[in-house]
Amino acid sequence: MRVLLAISALLVGCGGTPSADAAQGSPSTAPAPRETAAAAACAPTTSRDAAGVITANGTFGVVGDTSTPSATAMNEPLLVVRRGAVAGDRLDLRFVQLAQSAPATWVEYGVQARTHPSPWGEVTFEAGWKPIGFAGSCWRVLADGADTGLVLEVRP
Repeated sequence: MRVLLAISALLVGCGGTPSADAAQGSPSTAPAPRETAAAAACAPTTSRDAAGVITANGTFGVVGDTSTPSATAMNEPLLVVRRGAVAGDRLDLRFVQLAQSAPATWVEYGVQARTHPSPWGEVTFEAGWKPIGFAGSCWRVLADGADTGLVLEVRP
């Protein structure tokens, strides 16, 4: 599996990216601690369809949960599904950090569909939590360049 990590200089409190409050014109006295800011800003997708798949748009979904503890993120699969997917399909995933709580602003890699029955068909994309497994981080999922509406949380 090809994994690309884009590590940027997120120097919160050291002249780095301004806080969301500052960007919106609200006064900000001091940056919030990273884990507190991540927890407050992250609302993982929880809506499930009739089949039990977590989805925001009915095209892409997650089988299981959209939140995981960082302690198990290194070993647990993230099962992504796409309606109409067949064995051998490829899905390019990009995870964009939402809460400035991880050393990477985005993580990108591609995965092949594997035969593994799901509520949406006969294949899943086993993406893995490991590349985004930073404690207290929050991620928006893009698939093949399109926003899926899915938000994932990695708890401390």
